[in-house]
Amino acid sequence: DSVKARKWNFPVFLFVRRTGVEAVFVRMEDKELVKVEDGGSESVEAAVESSYVGEAVKLPPPVDEALLAEMIEMGFPKNRAMRGLFYGGSTLEAAITWIGEHDQESDINDPLPADAVAKPRKERTAEEKAAKAEELKQRIAENRRVQAENEKAAEKTREKERIQRGKQMAETRRVVEEQERQRAIDLRRKDKEDEARERERLRQLLREDRIRRFGVEKANELEKRSKEAAARKKVEMDLQKQKQAKEKAMPEVSGQGETIDLEKALKEMSAAVLKLDGSPADVRKTCYGTMLKYITNIINQPREVKFRKIRLENAAFQKRVIAADGGLDYLRAVGFREDIEEGFLVLAHSDMLLLNRVRGDLELYSSKT
Repeated sequence: DSVKARKWNFPVFLFVRRTGVEAVFVRMEDKELVKVEDGGSESVEAAVESSYVGEAVKLPPPVDEALLAEMIEMGFPKNRAMRGLFYGGSTLEAAITWIGEHDQESDINDPLPADAVAKPRKERTAEEKAAKAEELKQRIAENRRVQAENEKAAEKTREKERIQRGKQMAETRRVVEEQERQRAIDLRRKDKEDEARERERLRQLLREDRIRRFGVEKANELEKRSKEAAARKKVEMDLQKQKQAKEKAMPEVSGQGETIDLEKALKEMSAAVLKLDGSPADVRKTCYGTMLKYITNIINQPREVKFRKIRLENAAFQKRVIAADGGLDYLRAVGFREDIEEGFLVLAHSDMLLLNRVRGDLELYSSKT
């Protein structure tokens, strides 16, 4: 329980049992409970009255709690801040100024005495006040700068520690993963060794069975054939794996999955050939030969991207194909398109039947020219 002493207006805390009040405490300005009387009093009033006798409890002189909290937040020790507020004046500036003037005193950090008396201060001139105010601003700025630097250094230290912990965790994770990989490798190796031993055991059993049934010579011949068949099968499997890996590594060409209207393509190619017939023989022959090379490369290496694309601004392409009236029309009829990749003619299908037909036609046109 707690009550306010009516005469002295300070917090009083009582330790009460059924037999009466056994102890009386008061709360001092520094927030500590101070025992002032071992009771035996039969009532709260009697305990309070008996506890506050003469100088039994001496509270420190009061200071502005808000200013005290602000000074503590600025970094001043509590006792130093209380002395500055009590002796220096009731403003923040006056308190800090007083602390600066008495900073070297040995009792600057001692608790404020209960019987402390503030000495009257000499009134300063306007110039002195202005100088002190400027000095105060500089001290506050310096104090805040130091605090900011300390906080920055502390944050930098914390960041270094965080990075170090992250590195340690990453290294630990790497070691664990490496150990897991090694265990998996060892397990696979052991499994393979076990499988090899089992195969050898079965092979021995099979050989013994063949010898028992066919004799040693026939058993040796059967074993030789079996080994040759296994070797051939292994070679075929290796070749198949290599082929699959090569095909998987080859990139897909945009648009090569499209279908083409064969009848329409043949009509457009015939129309382009009629245009080409109007060009000079040497120009026409060069055009047919160049397009034949394009189509042959695609047929021989259908998944090679560079053979399925023709740069429109290529000088050789301009001179050998574009220069012949109908050359570009013929490639468009074959299936090359300009809207798949900017600046390029790209073959938009993989119809090998059409491409082989085109190659045959181009070989014929080129030989007749």
